[in-house]
Amino acid sequence: MIPEIHDINPKNWLRPFQKNTIPYLLKMGLFYHGLGLILMYAGSYFVTTLISDYTIPQIPVSISLALSSGLLEESVFFGIPFYLSGHPMVLLGSGIVWSAAHLFNSGVLSINNLAYGIFLLTIPNLFFSIRVWSSKKGWFAIIFHSMWNFTVLISYCSIGLRQCSIINDTYDMLNGIMAVSAIVIVYIAYQSTKKKINRYLYLIPVIVILISMIILFSNEITLDFS
Repeated sequence: MIPEIHDINPKNWLRPFQKNTIPYLLKMGLFYHGLGLILMYAGSYFVTTLISDYTIPQIPVSISLALSSGLLEESVFFGIPFYLSGHPMVLLGSGIVWSAAHLFNSGVLSINNLAYGIFLLTIPNLFFSIRVWSSKKGWFAIIFHSMWNFTVLISYCSIGLRQCSIINDTYDMLNGIMAVSAIVIVYIAYQSTKKKINRYLYLIPVIVILISMIILFSNEITLDFS
């Protein structure tokens, strides 16, 4: 059977790809993300028709945030679970959490403000990430995710749908710090599959992430009471 035909069959979406060459993974990435775009636009149209006062959330995204989010999300929701278990069902579970989290991108817990389109976009993409990590090409998933975010943002900015900025605020900087820390954890976990690693090495990036999260949380509280 032609590898592409085998790999686009939904019953194989939790299995490694038939081939893991860069051109082949790029082709599969465009297929899954193209499918995600179709779901996003179709779903957004359906929601705006169904909910009369619904407006598609406009989330401020900087170039730095677009790039670091791909790194952070792939590491936390796919890379770390992959090296901890290696089981596709564990990756599916963490991927579902990642996908569902996009519903709340607007930060407003209201049926009229949920990011349904972005949520639908992520559904095919989570299967792509699962399969790339399972195909032992996690680094490709990270790069593809980040460059996809970057390309979409730049295209939106170029046609006036978004205003582009390099970095917006403290959140973007802390997101970048957490992204770098997360990839360090993934790298240590990867090395631990090849040789014995001192587990105390995990402490530094974990502590950095925790401190960053505390700062973010404290900033949110400050904004709420200001």
